[in-house]
Amino acid sequence: MNRKHQLFVIYPLLTISMILWAYSYIWAKVALAYYGPLTVIFFRTAISAAFMLLVLLATKKQIKVELKHLPAFFLLAFFEPFLYFIGETSGLDKVDASTAAVIISTIPLFTPFAAYYFLREKVSLFNILGIVLSMLGIGYIVFNNQFELQISVEGLLFLSLAVLAALGYSVMIKRLPGNYSVFTVIFWQSLMGAVMFLPLVLIFDYQQILTAGWVSKAVFPIVKLGIFASTIAFMFYMYALKFMKITKVNIFTNMIPVFTIIISWWVLDESVDARRIVGMLVVVAGVFISQIGINRNGNS
Repeated sequence: MNRKHQLFVIYPLLTISMILWAYSYIWAKVALAYYGPLTVIFFRTAISAAFMLLVLLATKKQIKVELKHLPAFFLLAFFEPFLYFIGETSGLDKVDASTAAVIISTIPLFTPFAAYYFLREKVSLFNILGIVLSMLGIGYIVFNNQFELQISVEGLLFLSLAVLAALGYSVMIKRLPGNYSVFTVIFWQSLMGAVMFLPLVLIFDYQQILTAGWVSKAVFPIVKLGIFASTIAFMFYMYALKFMKITKVNIFTNMIPVFTIIISWWVLDESVDARRIVGMLVVVAGVFISQIGINRNGNS
């Protein structure tokens, strides 16, 4: 892939993915006010699988996967959506959306180590500088002058699980055979994820679902989670992974808390102070430096 294609196709698609995932924190927060985390996750993955099946049928893309590749697809789905959504959604049930987004954005901090250990990908100095600068910006947003951050320990553990699951997912997506389309991969990971969650929902949340019934204020956000966050955002993210190293792609997740703050201001009318603006600019600068360094080195 040439550099021009990178700049005008992959980067905008990655940015859209991050915006949709930023919105997902707000959609999930609304849904969690009425349904449990397992219920939200199950319907989110089931909607994604159904939507992708329609897309596959409409585009006449390959649906079936070879039997020998099913274990790889199962492990992919186990990392994400299964483990990742358990960690993210359960953590989001215990901490505010902005804090959850910030913790999830630490994925790029650990990605180089996973990429080097499992995939032998080299890490450039510019990439490291970009990660450090972005993390400083995130820290400036989250901590006060006394470096105080008060959040639920249980919520922190769940969100840490999501970070580890995301790293495992990034490695597994690189190890999938390249002959499967992005549509096929998303369909199977969503379908397998829904199957994994179904027994848990029936055991732990069935009575709660019957009690709550149909709540349109929660159902519509779940539909948005399934179509936009679990499907379209993943399409763009995995498309980028086909052409770029996971270290370079995952640096974009540092943009999620920035977009979450902006969306919270726009949708929820939350105030944005000077400290958050400065922090957001530092995060953006870190992402920019990381990608400029990549282009100067001539790597895709």
